[in-house]
Amino acid sequence: MMSIMAKEEVNTGRQIEFDYMKGIFMLFIFLIHAYQATGSDMSLPVKFIYAFATMSGAAIYIFVMGFGISYSPNLTPAHLAKKGFMLVLYQYLTNILYVISLCIPYPFVKSSLTPEGAEIFDLLKCVYIQYINIFFTAGIICLVLALLKKLSAPTFVYLILAAAVALAAPQIYGTEVEVPVLGYVIKLLIGEDIFISFTPLYFLPYALIGVASGKLYRRIRDKSVFYRYVICACAVIVIAWWVSVFIRLRPPALFWQEMDYSYTCPDIWHVIASLAHIFLFAGLLYFFSKHHRNQASSQILFYSKNISLYYALHLTVYLAALGFHGYLEFDSGTCLILALVSMAVTEVMVRTIQQ
Repeated sequence: MMSIMAKEEVNTGRQIEFDYMKGIFMLFIFLIHAYQATGSDMSLPVKFIYAFATMSGAAIYIFVMGFGISYSPNLTPAHLAKKGFMLVLYQYLTNILYVISLCIPYPFVKSSLTPEGAEIFDLLKCVYIQYINIFFTAGIICLVLALLKKLSAPTFVYLILAAAVALAAPQIYGTEVEVPVLGYVIKLLIGEDIFISFTPLYFLPYALIGVASGKLYRRIRDKSVFYRYVICACAVIVIAWWVSVFIRLRPPALFWQEMDYSYTCPDIWHVIASLAHIFLFAGLLYFFSKHHRNQASSQILFYSKNISLYYALHLTVYLAALGFHGYLEFDSGTCLILALVSMAVTEVMVRTIQQ
């Protein structure tokens, strides 16, 4: 294994397997959010897709963000901190966009709204105006990484911090601070509420390990051999994880509940299993990318390149559709159609903005 690694940095180009991974998971996001954003029940096949996707999902983007920082040697702590503040701002700007998307249909449907629809409309306005999702989480994590970069922290510090945070997170999650304003801010970082999707507390380990992994990757002499080792090792962890999950989580209702909870609130074992999934996918996609380049793969890479735009804009389609449906859930078949519509509409919006 040591012969694969060089003392100097020899692998400094773009690691395209991670680009493919981000792009592919955008497809899962289109599908899963069609149900989540409209409050609709998932069919059994979609539940299995969701369970599979939760083992990577947002963790991929946070990991790759940390990974990319290691591949940007000219990125100063000041630039990284600025990026963090901009991501937090981007979160709240998209929140305004989401509320507008919710409200646009209201004049057209208010005369026929059911009490349930009116109640959901009022609730969602409050939720989305203060929505905390991946952009906020990534922004706060960027600020933490900027501090570590400023301190010139060595690689082992990132790994130690990742393990410490993963162990500590479940112990302090949801801790209430009875101080006005300060308590609310702390809740955004470590707490739980209906408007909080992801917290920086739980996803920081992925970014820290991403930075450490990026430093490792820069010294890989032969990626083909490296990934053969990685695929074998990670496949064992992935299989062991799923076997243990199916044995431990019974009845089925407990399985779905636990997979949903552990996605947004992973403990250290979930973090390890998620990373195993990520590296396994990276290895498989590395070998795939060496032999397959076509229009579909180009679109996947375009998703990856513009992932923030796609992520921000696709929800507007779902929220507007929900409004025109009287703010009531859809059946599963309609959600599948809605996912395809969102893909098409979002594609037009992104391509127009890019022109």
